[in-house]
Amino acid sequence: MPTQDRFSVGFVTTENPHSLMHMRTLEVLPEVEAVHVCHLGGGDRDAIRQASSKIVSESENLEEMLKHDVDALLVSVRNDECPSVLDAAIDAGKGALFEKPGALTADRLRGIADAAGGKNLTMGTMLTFRNDPVILDVKRAVNGGTLGDIMAVEARQVTSQVRYRDPNFWLFDKSKAGSGILSWLGCHHIDALCYLLDDRIESVSAMVDTKNPFPIDVEDTACLVVRFKSGVLGTIHAGYHLVGSSSGYSGARYDAFMALRGTEGYVRIPLSERGGYSLNSIADGWASGGVRDYSFTPPSSPAYGGVAGEEFVRQFLHASRDGETALASIEAMVHVLDIIEAAIESSETGRMVTVR
Repeated sequence: MPTQDRFSVGFVTTENPHSLMHMRTLEVLPEVEAVHVCHLGGGDRDAIRQASSKIVSESENLEEMLKHDVDALLVSVRNDECPSVLDAAIDAGKGALFEKPGALTADRLRGIADAAGGKNLTMGTMLTFRNDPVILDVKRAVNGGTLGDIMAVEARQVTSQVRYRDPNFWLFDKSKAGSGILSWLGCHHIDALCYLLDDRIESVSAMVDTKNPFPIDVEDTACLVVRFKSGVLGTIHAGYHLVGSSSGYSGARYDAFMALRGTEGYVRIPLSERGGYSLNSIADGWASGGVRDYSFTPPSSPAYGGVAGEEFVRQFLHASRDGETALASIEAMVHVLDIIEAAIESSETGRMVTVR
C-alpha cells in the first residue's frame, strides 16, 4: 500500500458506549497500520485490547500519546471531556473525528471549530447518516427534482427505555452529558434532514420532558416543530420509550423513521424496519412507476455502521491529511447543538425560538 494511504491513529477513549465499536472499525481498515490508545478513565480496557491487533502503545496521558507520530485522532469520550481533548489535538496540529455531540454547549464547540479552522485542521463528528446508502440515494432523488419543491419533512427516533440503559450512566447526568435523547440520538435525524435538504433550521417550537420513572436530569422525550430557512416545515420526535429491549447500547430496540414530501412526490424511510425506502413521484419520467420500493443488502462488516462506517472513517483520515472537510464537519454538529438548545429554550419558555 502506498505510504500516502497508510495511517497511524490516536484513539482516545473513556467510558463511551461506542468505543469498542470504533476500535473494531480501526481494526478492519487496511489503511490503519498502527493505533496508539489513550485511556482517560473508565471503560473496558481489556475489551479494547482484544478488539485490535494494531495497538502499538497505551497510555493514560493525552500529552504522552500525542508525542507519537499519529496522523489524526479518533475520540470516543464523555461529552464533558471531549472539548479538552479536541483543544489538545488542535494544539498538537492534529485533526480529530469525535463522538457526537463533542461538547456540552454549542458555544464551546463553536470555539473549537473556529480554532481548528484557523489552523486548517479537519474536525469531523460521527453523524454517520451522511454516508448511509439509503440517505445518499434519497439525497440524489431530492437534488434531481424527483420530489419537486419539498413542503414538509418528519423524523422519528424512538428507542429503548432508560431502564435498559442504566439510569445511573453518565448519559443521564446533565453535568456530564449536556442534554439527553436529542444530543445522543436525535442529533442523527436532525442532521440528516438538514443534509437531505441542504438547508439549515432557523426556528423551533418544542416540548421536552423527562417521562421515564427514574431520577435523571436530561430530557428523555422531545417533540419539535421546525422551520428551515427555505420555508420547509418539519417535525422531529425522539424518546427513550420502548419496552422489551435487551440491556445496553449495542442491541437496543428502535422505532425510527423519516419522510420527505414535496409537490411532485414523497419518500418514506422506515429506518428500523428494513434497509431501504419507498418513493412515489409524478415528476417527468417517474409517473409511470407509481410507488417504487428500493431495498439494500449491505455487505457485512464488524465496523461501526458496517461498510458505510468504514468509508466514513476512511474519508475522514484522507480529509485530515489533505486539509479537506470531513463528511460530517464540526460545523454541522455546532448547528445541531444550536437547534437542541433552541428546542430546550422553547420548551422552557413556551415560545418559538430562533436558532442561532
